[in-house]
Amino acid sequence: MVVTRMLRSLAASAMVMTLAACAVAPAPAPMSSTESFQRSGRFALNVDRADGSKDAVQGGFLWQQTAQQLQLDLNNPMGTVLARVTVTDQGARLQRPNGEIEEAASPDQLVEQLIGYVIPVEGMRDWLKGQTGSRPVSDLQQEQQRPSYFQQDGWRVRMQRYDDLGPRLLQMNRNQAQQAISVRVVVDY
Repeated sequence: MVVTRMLRSLAASAMVMTLAACAVAPAPAPMSSTESFQRSGRFALNVDRADGSKDAVQGGFLWQQTAQQLQLDLNNPMGTVLARVTVTDQGARLQRPNGEIEEAASPDQLVEQLIGYVIPVEGMRDWLKGQTGSRPVSDLQQEQQRPSYFQQDGWRVRMQRYDDLGPRLLQMNRNQAQQAISVRVVVDY
């Protein structure tokens, strides 16, 4: 049961790895069918509950995205793939090494269904590229004409250490009913 919960937490956090006065940032141009985007790195998810209990998980990820599909491999700290998440227009699907499959209409719904936490997978499709996407943002701060901090869909997002593809460090925090969720993503390449 502990292993199952860790696997679910690992899967969700990597999708993670993943929102009064609002400003709308320009939407990114859609990718052509030949364009792709790839990032690899590490993540840590921490959940602090009001009753003092905590959950924490860390691992690695490989994010591969095209205009048609997102594929996310979630690894344990030793590099072994624990789950593969595939997202298309038809929905989100998680497959474990033993062949077990979970499905949902969206990656955010899949994560919540698996672990009970809201994790901003849809937002991360833009955030890993250093973009805020088309959803409303507030408190937008920029450095060198790139987003460095904003709030979107209840998440406080900080982006730092940019390279040509986007931020190499993302910190996402959210306070919700009886718990505080923190997700940290470090991009290696």
